[in-house]
Amino acid sequence: MVGTPGSGKDLLIRAVNDLGIRHAQIVPKHTSRLRRYDDGNEMICNGDSCYNIDGCDIIYENFGDRYGIESLRIWEGLKNGVFQVAVVSNIQAINKLKELFGELLVLVYVHSEMSADDYLNAEAVLGSNTDYVKKRAASYRAAFDIYLENYLAFNHVLIYSGIQEDLFDQIFRLFRAYEHRRL
Repeated sequence: MVGTPGSGKDLLIRAVNDLGIRHAQIVPKHTSRLRRYDDGNEMICNGDSCYNIDGCDIIYENFGDRYGIESLRIWEGLKNGVFQVAVVSNIQAINKLKELFGELLVLVYVHSEMSADDYLNAEAVLGSNTDYVKKRAASYRAAFDIYLENYLAFNHVLIYSGIQEDLFDQIFRLFRAYEHRRL
């Protein structure tokens, strides 16, 4: 899953964790940054007991921090018949995932009309770490640019119009379509 900050990716992660356990599981990422208030089980942050970015075989940088994914963990989930969902907005990491998983990889772009200013304002209301938010806002279009430059590689686009239930409906319809081999 790829998308700009504030596009609804975190909402989808929570929905998969809360409602979609039988459909999919979130792939945790190791990160060199410290834990943020909104990090769920998707992030294994520097300082967490199981943090081991050096044990990851897919390592990339975003917003000045290092991130890592263990492909073996993804293979184990797939072997058990469960979709694996990872949020990755870095083209080198996406290319590595494509190299490792080939046709099993389904690229989804999550789009919203939120602007960088909207994102900054929303995070300010939440009292987020301003340095981290400013780094993300400065590179706000990076994920959208990845989509524009590689749109033929993407299999699906989800649209977040501000209504969470509509976004959740889109992802679960997509899971069902793949489960029933309609796609």
